[in-house]
Amino acid sequence: MSATQNEQTLQRSQAQIATDGADKSSRARWHAALRRVNRNKVVLPVLSVIVFLGLWQVFGSNINPILLATPSAVADAFAGMIRDGTLAPAFLRAMEVLGVGFGLAAVVGIGLGILMGRSATAQRVLNPYVSFFQATPLIALTPLVVIWFGIGFQSEVAITFLLAVWSIIINTQEGVSNTPETLLDMARIYQASGSSVIRNIAVPYAIPYIFAGLRIGLAKGLIGVIIGEMDISLLGLGGLIQNYGDAFLTAQLLAAIISSSLVGVIGTTILEVMRRRIAPWAVRVRVQE
Repeated sequence: MSATQNEQTLQRSQAQIATDGADKSSRARWHAALRRVNRNKVVLPVLSVIVFLGLWQVFGSNINPILLATPSAVADAFAGMIRDGTLAPAFLRAMEVLGVGFGLAAVVGIGLGILMGRSATAQRVLNPYVSFFQATPLIALTPLVVIWFGIGFQSEVAITFLLAVWSIIINTQEGVSNTPETLLDMARIYQASGSSVIRNIAVPYAIPYIFAGLRIGLAKGLIGVIIGEMDISLLGLGGLIQNYGDAFLTAQLLAAIISSSLVGVIGTTILEVMRRRIAPWAVRVRVQE
């Protein structure tokens, strides 16, 4: 091997070493940036909550506790409600009403949404009713629901259903009707049946829309649960909120409100776990409220 070839080989080796070093340095910087981002995702929310609670504690300590209880007073009230057995039955009852009402809304809403998304005739027939009830202040129907179903569990389930179902219908319809024509054309080429198109193409494509509708329907359904318990039975978390509010027990009132929010958090977590299990590839989409 000549001296010139040796020099060229040495230069290439040096260039490769420099490139590998640059790649390692770039990867190291990238990993460091990712670690900083992950730390920020944890640290910033926790810091924000700590600052908020600190300001609330300071501000609440200087005003009438009837107007605003401090976080420490709310925590004490929360612990007291657990010890005396007040919170657990109310919490479980709210979960039961939400589970039944929202479950029915999910079944009916997804079914009608698929039907309206696949059938232009069904869409033209049902859309006026969906649009009407979506725009109607459904809380005003509470007295009518009580007349129909009486005072108790059935009325609360009905109110939960009425508040939750329309968003599920609309979002499911949106997802099914937006199925790409290329996929539908392929199904026609292979002469797939209508049920096969729905099961293997339309519904899988619409899953992100369906879960978007389920999330917003869950939030509205929880509102229905609390309204039903406050206005109809005075049981559950809604009953606690009403009773504590009437008695000006602000700490207990806030504890009951926070507990109702936990019902929604649990429901949302369950939906997210289901979404990841059913369709881990599905991304979140903008909901149609």
